[in-house]
Amino acid sequence: MVPLKANSRVIIYSSTLVLLVFLQQVYTFCPSICTCEGDPNVRTWCIGAGLDVVPIQLNPDVRYINLTANRITNVHFTLTFYYKLEVLDLAGNRIEALGSRNFDTQQALRTLNLSDNAIVSIPKDAFRGLQRLQTLKLCGNRIDTIHPAAFHDLRNLIELDLEGNALTSLEPSTLRHLYSLEVLSFQNNQLLEVPYERNLEHLGQRLQLLDLSVNLLEYIANDSFVALRELRTLRLGGNILTELDYGAFHGLSGLKALDIVDNNLTVVPTLQLSKLCNLTYLSLSGNYFESLPAVAFLNLFQLQQLHLDRLDRLQRIDARAFVDNAALRILTLDDNPSFASLPLRLFHSNPNLAEISMRRNALIRLDAVHFPLDRLHRLELGGNPLVCNCSLLWLWRLTTGYGLHEAGDFRLIVPAAAAAAALITAAQPEEQQEQAENLLPPRSHHGPLYVDRDEIGCDRVEDGRRTRHLLRAMTESDIDCPTHLVTVISAVLSILLVLATGASVLYVLRLSKRRKQLLADEDDPRRRSGVTELIVPQKVDKLELERYLAQQQSLVHEYRTLRAPWELPLPVKEDLKYGSVAATGRDLSGANSGHSTTDHYETLDYYQHQHQQQQQQQQQQQQQKRTTLSRPHIVFV
Repeated sequence: MVPLKANSRVIIYSSTLVLLVFLQQVYTFCPSICTCEGDPNVRTWCIGAGLDVVPIQLNPDVRYINLTANRITNVHFTLTFYYKLEVLDLAGNRIEALGSRNFDTQQALRTLNLSDNAIVSIPKDAFRGLQRLQTLKLCGNRIDTIHPAAFHDLRNLIELDLEGNALTSLEPSTLRHLYSLEVLSFQNNQLLEVPYERNLEHLGQRLQLLDLSVNLLEYIANDSFVALRELRTLRLGGNILTELDYGAFHGLSGLKALDIVDNNLTVVPTLQLSKLCNLTYLSLSGNYFESLPAVAFLNLFQLQQLHLDRLDRLQRIDARAFVDNAALRILTLDDNPSFASLPLRLFHSNPNLAEISMRRNALIRLDAVHFPLDRLHRLELGGNPLVCNCSLLWLWRLTTGYGLHEAGDFRLIVPAAAAAAALITAAQPEEQQEQAENLLPPRSHHGPLYVDRDEIGCDRVEDGRRTRHLLRAMTESDIDCPTHLVTVISAVLSILLVLATGASVLYVLRLSKRRKQLLADEDDPRRRSGVTELIVPQKVDKLELERYLAQQQSLVHEYRTLRAPWELPLPVKEDLKYGSVAATGRDLSGANSGHSTTDHYETLDYYQHQHQQQQQQQQQQQQQKRTTLSRPHIVFV
């Protein structure tokens, strides 16, 4: 029974269509719930009309049909004879399936909007025949699968929007035939990885915008976009990225805008970003950076807009963080609750900076030298817990206009800041000054600096409670910076500085005078003698000196080897002490003449006696030296 009913329904639809085709040649009917326009562009609007099907009684030459916000559930056999249709909008209906070949006769169709329906999958021949289609919107559906051949005929497609679906991956070669595609959006899906291999790698010739935000990407591998040479905008926000490989952005030399907001990055990807030499827009808001290191954005010389908002853990910014970003024009640092200290000279290398926003941070002190006030066009500092003290006097003058003769006369806000800037500029070489002047934009003397004066306030402690006061509603005396106190402190410091300088000068002069006196004193024996280093005895006896040198020379030759008995000479001198020939051991007396012996060994007593005599002579000589020579002292010759 069911097949019979279906066949009968098809027959009825077909016969009805044939009759309408013939009748439309004579008369064209526009439903009362729709709005129709005639030539030259036939258009029809049936928005929110409660239609269940696509109306088939419209002009066959219609080129624009808008059927949004109805209850249409399918498009089967209803678009066959609208062969001149160029724009078809079916957004906000209840279409669950697209069927097969339902757009086969719409060869002139250029825009098809099927957003906010209930489409679950895209079959093979869903878009067969749409060879001139340029824009296809499928966002806000439930698509989880796409047949690899579903987009086979869409060779002229320029924009494909798949936002808000349930895609986790793409089959290989799904995007292979989209040779003219320039805009591709996968925002708010469930992709687990970048669909590069056999999909994105075929889109390198024309693709300019790729949106992969709000997915489930955890990691960007090397060469994930290497073939996308013409890509200009890449959006990766709203994922769960924790790491970027060093070659993640390899090949994206033409990229202009990069969005990596609301991810889980803990370190600024300096090396990964350094390859994007033509980048002009960068947003890293909503990550978990604790600090911005020196040269955090290396080689980004063309960067003009930088957004660093909602960094909950950001505590420190290095003074050299933006050194390489000379072209920077817009910088936002909003809603960073842990950022409490702004370094000096942070913007010293950014001569083109025109807009700064630092709202709702934890800044308690701001000085005029922090900002290039003479070049800024916009400065937003509201929502910070600033302390009402002398450091805010410049900001109070800026918000109230007190002391400004002209709208652009910012040098009167704080003369110290202008003087410091002049000293810094004078310290630079002339070549660097000329380069900086060439990079500077033309100063606008007639345009005032915009300040969020209705939001800037400071905190004061009153009765033990901290209360915030609007800065522009306060007076100069309310800023806890009395003029007389500042004057007294300045005078005291100046006096102390002068006294310290005078004492130093007097001390140096005294030392130099004393030195000159010592060198010019005529009574000094050192000056008369001309000897300043030699130390010799005062009186020296020539005879004693010669005796001493001779004795030392004789001592050198005292040490000799013992001689053998056969080496001794025949005449032997007689020892005075022993009365015998000590050298031969023979007794020369008459009593012993008959008992002579042949022993010729020298006795050791003779040498011991001789050694003792030498020691006694040395002691006597030393005593004579002590008595004859006086105590040595310094003599200057």
